[in-house]
Amino acid sequence: MTGLITDNIALATYCQQVANSKVLAMDTEFIRQSTLAPKLGLIQLFDGHTLALVDPLAISDWQPLKRLMSDQGIVKLLHSCSEDIEALATIGVYDIAPLFDTQLAAELIGWGASMGYARLVEQLSGEVLDKSESRTDWLARPLAETQLIYAANDVHFLFPLYEKLLSHLSALQHQLLLQEGQQLMHRREQLLPLEYKYLEIKNSWLLTPRELSVLRELAGWRYRYAQQRDLALGLILKDIHLIELAKRRPATAESLLNIPGMPPRDVRRHAKLLVDLIGQAKEQPIITCPQRFYHEAQFPGYKETVNELTKAVKVSADELGIPSGFMSVKRQLNEYLNWCWRVSDTERQQLPTPEYLKGWRAEYLLPFLPRPEHIIK
Repeated sequence: MTGLITDNIALATYCQQVANSKVLAMDTEFIRQSTLAPKLGLIQLFDGHTLALVDPLAISDWQPLKRLMSDQGIVKLLHSCSEDIEALATIGVYDIAPLFDTQLAAELIGWGASMGYARLVEQLSGEVLDKSESRTDWLARPLAETQLIYAANDVHFLFPLYEKLLSHLSALQHQLLLQEGQQLMHRREQLLPLEYKYLEIKNSWLLTPRELSVLRELAGWRYRYAQQRDLALGLILKDIHLIELAKRRPATAESLLNIPGMPPRDVRRHAKLLVDLIGQAKEQPIITCPQRFYHEAQFPGYKETVNELTKAVKVSADELGIPSGFMSVKRQLNEYLNWCWRVSDTERQQLPTPEYLKGWRAEYLLPFLPRPEHIIK
């Protein structure tokens, strides 16, 4: 294992040293307890011979790493990489390709969804990893030796996992896995505009148009405030509070205290602004309020549509011979349903194209999907 890389020259030297590798294992350590974006504390890299631990708090030139990450000749090997992708984006690393996620590979093979790294290592190699540092403060300096060993193990054992997983994957499964890696990188471009953030709130479809109008204002404000202050959404107002505010539509700061579970400090901090936003939403013409669903004459119902989509996913996955959980997670299903039914035809042009209609999913899933008449082209 190398020492901790703490300067630009050492990072550039390492990146040049591994530039001819076929596979590069990588991981990140970060803190994300109270912030909207993860705070990157460490990057681990291992090409099978030399292991590097990179201190992001000491590096200012990330160009060598960016070039390495986008090199199509080097497979980037990660486990459960979604949050790693977010963490690396904070330093400008937006292109990681080709990407091989060992957690997704294990799911494709049929070993179960969301399998943890330590469990997969133990299952395939018999090694029992020490996870005592999993809750450590990765932004504190200096990092202890136990922290560095823990971090190094997170990439050291990825190589034997890769070889064993690769031997179990069919050619088609391997192709799908790499294509899904591309989609994971593109997902950060799938963000909803602020005025549609309300669509992501659980059970928002149960609200009336006027209530949705209030929720639209509040959800957009909350995300904008979270971006400005780099705060986790739940530390500003929880989803359940937004739903209750939309239902009750309080007209005074005092009446905000009647919302169950509303923290008094948040009432004091945001009371006037919340009341103003609610008031503005209440005054909007009803024709401009979001509808629960559009084209209702063609809409069989929320639960019925969810069942239709779930069935389509299962049939498509069975045809392809892969787990339905790899074909679709609930977030993707809701994204498609919202895009089809919960926005107007004009608004739909402002939303990202659902993942069901892009990449490898479009090829294999589209023939089985219910396609509403109003969006068939």
